Amino acid sequence: MRRRSLWLSLLGLCIGLFVACSADPPVVSVGDAYTPYSAAGRNPYSGIHNKGSDTRADTWKQQYGRTVTSTGPSTASLNGNPMIRSSRPPSVLSVSPSSLYRQVKVKKDYLSYRARGRSRKKMTPRYITIHSTQNWKSGADALRHSKALKNGALGRLSWHYTVDEDLAVQHLPTNERGNHADFDGPGNRYSIGIEMCENPGNSRSRTLERTAKLAAWLCVKYDLPVSRVVPHYKWPRRGKNPPNKNCPHFLLSNGRPGAKWQGFLKAVDVYRRSMLGR
Repeated sequence: MRRRSLWLSLLGLCIGLFVACSADPPVVSVGDAYTPYSAAGRNPYSGIHNKGSDTRADTWKQQYGRTVTSTGPSTASLNGNPMIRSSRPPSVLSVSPSSLYRQVKVKKDYLSYRARGRSRKKMTPRYITIHSTQNWKSGADALRHSKALKNGALGRLSWHYTVDEDLAVQHLPTNERGNHADFDGPGNRYSIGIEMCENPGNSRSRTLERTAKLAAWLCVKYDLPVSRVVPHYKWPRRGKNPPNKNCPHFLLSNGRPGAKWQGFLKAVDVYRRSMLGR
């Protein structure tokens, strides 16, 4: 009887370690209700809410569903005005890093220094890794993910920012390693992890817009080229099949970076160049 209890304890420990060391974000049942864009959107030009439409969502779908020109998207959110349309090259528009950072609306809510998700290992960021939460549960916004991380509900998983349509919550200092990409690989050792929320009612277009601004601000802060903004797909995961995850799935084409990913990078580049005055 004692031997059986010992084996059951060891099995439970192994399962716990597997979950704690997983490099995947939490996944909920795909049977949960999920809508990619909010039912009611705000007209970015008039500031009026329109039932059943999201102009920014339509714009992003049009831009990132196909190859984007070398000058980047024809729309950008600069100087506090969402999705400005301009016939001028994006480089003409400019904004200070501090102003763009304020637009991102970062809320710092760090994990406790003793939390399971804190590696307490220093990092010099060389990449910015973009994820999507794959959490389609109602209410699974940035603040809810922050609470789950702080409560230890996600084991040793951790990343630096969670972004939704309203704000970006920061969970870790950007000079500390998280556990979000590839176990103990370069994705964890050298990259800042950003998760984009997918809960019902959360506007994907506004989340993408905020994520692009945050990634651009981090590029300027750490003097990184836009090519160092990468999808989770870039980092192979030991023991997984396939090793390269389809993440963020809505920015990949057939599970790989393609035109939609390049479109996202163009948006990041618009914001980056706007801060550098180029």
